[in-house]
Amino acid sequence: MAARRLLGLVFSAAMLCSLTATPASAVAEEDYTLFVGVDEMKVSIESGNLTLAVVTSDWPRLIFWHTVDPFSPTFDIGVPKIYLFNDTDGDGRFCRAEAVHTVYLDSNHARWNRSTVRSDYSSAYGESVMFSMNATVDAYSVASETAPSVSSWGNVTFWFCLTENGSVHESPAGPHEVPGKTSLFMNMTVEILNGTDLQAIAVETFVQAGATTNSFMILEDGDGGGVSAVLSARVDETTEGEDYTRPINSTANPVQCVDMAKEDGTVQAYYDWDAVARGGDGGSVAVNASCFTTGTGLMLHSAMLLANATVSISLGSSLGLIESGFVGTMTDWLKEHSTAVLVVASVAASVVVVAVHVVLRRRRKSRGEPPEAGSGPR
Repeated sequence: MAARRLLGLVFSAAMLCSLTATPASAVAEEDYTLFVGVDEMKVSIESGNLTLAVVTSDWPRLIFWHTVDPFSPTFDIGVPKIYLFNDTDGDGRFCRAEAVHTVYLDSNHARWNRSTVRSDYSSAYGESVMFSMNATVDAYSVASETAPSVSSWGNVTFWFCLTENGSVHESPAGPHEVPGKTSLFMNMTVEILNGTDLQAIAVETFVQAGATTNSFMILEDGDGGGVSAVLSARVDETTEGEDYTRPINSTANPVQCVDMAKEDGTVQAYYDWDAVARGGDGGSVAVNASCFTTGTGLMLHSAMLLANATVSISLGSSLGLIESGFVGTMTDWLKEHSTAVLVVASVAASVVVVAVHVVLRRRRKSRGEPPEAGSGPR
């Protein structure tokens, strides 16, 4: 009798958890808040279901996750280097063997200055936050990196913007729409101060996700386009040598995109970038992308050929969450998996009841006591 009562209580508790769940999306829709915190190391932003840290003390790096989903991995997107190179194989893309100079963007080589972090409100964009970070950087020869080979090679500026409502950013290839709340727009401008006779530059971007979100879907035709390749972060393609790179074909769309997905194909976050950059004279500069996996993440290179008159290049990108890939709060997870929760709870309760019953019966038998009424044959 006691066993049946215990089992009934377990069933009731599990059912109550599944019925009282409140979807996180409903909460987010009813009560949007934008919180911004600033310290010497970073700018912290909480916007809807997005928690984001923009590291401004080292190389430009963005670390973000889903605020309310207890199973959210941490996503990490950073821009650690720029390479100066000659396109020796004539494909317009960058491979590590072609590098002649490296421009390091970490704090050991660059001193970053952050602008005032401005929070604002407008009828068009709702609440918003924007700021920038800037540094004058040197170029180091790949052959000898002990001292700069080109001092004050250029000025590099990153500008960040997050809005409550969606926003549209223009590039020479067309408009680029960035969703509100859970996406951030980033623009990188490189102003060349002391040029070299090299043909091109390549911006290096490292993309990483945690837990089981270790697949990268390459969308050559941007957001909504077909997946041309699915790459695993667990595979280290650097072992193929410095000549190896995986080309990402050019597109007529304004952006190209990488989706970060779980092993079952569920997309949780994205990173996209302009298919065409803007030159300092207002013209367009083709962006030829390539990538390879490192065993922990994905390395992207955006290569841009330099004309004699090129003095600056501006490249836009955006990153953020894909809400459909998350379950929300713990109660949402319980609701989604209520059947499994009930089954597991029932099995666990049954095991406990049987184990207790067996132990008590053995104790009575060892003391020579008669069995409990209804516990066995008479």
